[in-house]
Amino acid sequence: MRKNKLSFKEKAGAEQEQEECLCFCEGEASREAMFQAPIELPEGFVVDPAEAVANVTWNADSLSCVSDRCLIQTGPEPDEVGVQFAVRLQGTVTLLVSVSPVRNQYGQGDGAVSVIHNAEIDQVVYYSDEPDDCPDISDITIENLVVVPPFYGSPLSVTGTIVLVPEPEPVYAFTANPNDQSVSVIDTNTHSVVTTIALPYNPAGIEITPDKSAVFVLHPNNNVISVIDYDTLTVTASILLDQPPRLIRFIPNHEFAYVFTGTAVSVIGIDTLTVDRSIPVEGYDVAIDPNGLFAYVLNFGIVQKVDLTTGEVTGTIERELIVSTIETNWPERYAYVLEQEFFFNYLTVIDLNTFTISSTQELEYEGEYRMFTSGTGVYLHDGFTGNLYSVSPNGAGVIGNVPQSARDFAFTPNGEFLYATHVLEQSITVYNTDDYSVETVISLGVSPGAIAI
Repeated sequence: MRKNKLSFKEKAGAEQEQEECLCFCEGEASREAMFQAPIELPEGFVVDPAEAVANVTWNADSLSCVSDRCLIQTGPEPDEVGVQFAVRLQGTVTLLVSVSPVRNQYGQGDGAVSVIHNAEIDQVVYYSDEPDDCPDISDITIENLVVVPPFYGSPLSVTGTIVLVPEPEPVYAFTANPNDQSVSVIDTNTHSVVTTIALPYNPAGIEITPDKSAVFVLHPNNNVISVIDYDTLTVTASILLDQPPRLIRFIPNHEFAYVFTGTAVSVIGIDTLTVDRSIPVEGYDVAIDPNGLFAYVLNFGIVQKVDLTTGEVTGTIERELIVSTIETNWPERYAYVLEQEFFFNYLTVIDLNTFTISSTQELEYEGEYRMFTSGTGVYLHDGFTGNLYSVSPNGAGVIGNVPQSARDFAFTPNGEFLYATHVLEQSITVYNTDDYSVETVISLGVSPGAIAI
């Protein structure tokens, strides 16, 4: 949630708002509502509660959403007050509640009895920074249906839970903390630290499998990869290699992890967590073809295309400048190469269908560039000017400015926020991608290096 300290003018407005409604954001928020629907059985019919099954259909057309302004305390001082919005659902959810099987008094026949039950709703479902952040009411579901037998004269009834707004699935950011032998886990929905996972060795690189089932953490000094289960946030396995893992790549819809050691690409089964094969290569950076068949290896002034089945070098592109970084972007069939020499910087685009250079773009002179992938995008950040570039087959274009240098960057999947790790500050800066202003700063208490979301 955004908690910005207000200016004097905004503060005065907030104080006026406080005088008008005297409301701070202290009301309890719940995304669920309980209901109990009594079922009157026709005379001569019975239901066995132990056997009975309930079913519910619903209509939420009479439900509406409103946003109520309320105040929050953003700091220890009395004048540090901000405004948020309590998102409230009001109206009626109409339920058609059925119970079956219903039999006559002799236990014959199978039928059902149904009633219409109106559940009145008037509650805050969550708080938001935005005034119009209403949920999709069509997402309502019914859970936890229970048939309650008659009790001391009360009728048969059905209880359940109306899930008005589903709890958002957690989307985690993972940072490798080499000085602490740990991984920090941050919930990007709330920008808060969920837990810190202890590791057996110092971590360097970190990546998440495309299906978000596991997190692979590289320990180059120990020739080991730790595997963290995404759901339980626990270390579940270790993969021992015969060389130091330097970086790891995944391709969506492929069953392998591609680990570069500097002298080989080890192809590891994601499900089996075993090395399927190891292809000898020489270089200092590598990218994997979106089809998973080739590796593109940088080695000083050349880019080599290597068959990941046979190990054969099937093509070479020679460059006059030092090629420093290469990335590919699934499902596009292009490779992006950052070339640097002295104060000169260039972005070269390689068409992977023909393995030829399609374009070269000169970047800002004296720039301090680093290239990274995040989600389905490739990006450049210039630590000298702060400019952030989006990279495409047409070249690199500025999309914002992030003035503070960082060890690593990652975008949230919805593209709303950019996370940047800072080693010395032991923190993560979260930027709002609307204007790349600082949304919040997350203090970790440890020094984060690589980050993956």
